[in-house]
Amino acid sequence: MNKLPVYLSEQDFEAYILPHLSHKLGHNRLKVSYHYIFNNILYALKSGCSWRTLRPDNQLVTWQNIYYHYRKWIQDGSFEKLFASTHQVMREHLALECIQLDGTHTPSKKGAKK
Repeated sequence: MNKLPVYLSEQDFEAYILPHLSHKLGHNRLKVSYHYIFNNILYALKSGCSWRTLRPDNQLVTWQNIYYHYRKWIQDGSFEKLFASTHQVMREHLALECIQLDGTHTPSKKGAKK
C-alpha cells in the first residue's frame, strides 16, 4: 500500500498504541510487525473496502491475518482500552466549552416554515 489514507509512524505506534493492544512479545510467528498489521486495519476501516480485497505489500501476511488481529483486539477490549486512555490524555487539551455535538447552532439556509 503506497499511500495509506491514515498512517501511523512506528515510533508513535510503539509509544501510544502497542501498550494497549494484547500481544505476546516474541510470539509473532509470521515475523510481521504489529505496526504493519495496525496500519492495514486503519486502511481497511478508513477506505471502507472489504477485508477480502486487502492486498498487503508484504507477502508474509494475508487479509485473514489482518482480520484475525482486528477481531482479537475487538473481542478482548484492546480498542476500548486504547480509546479510554486516549480520551484521558486528550481531555486535558480539549476546550470542552467550545465543542458543539449537535446542529442546534447551525444556521438553516432555507429556514423553517411557519
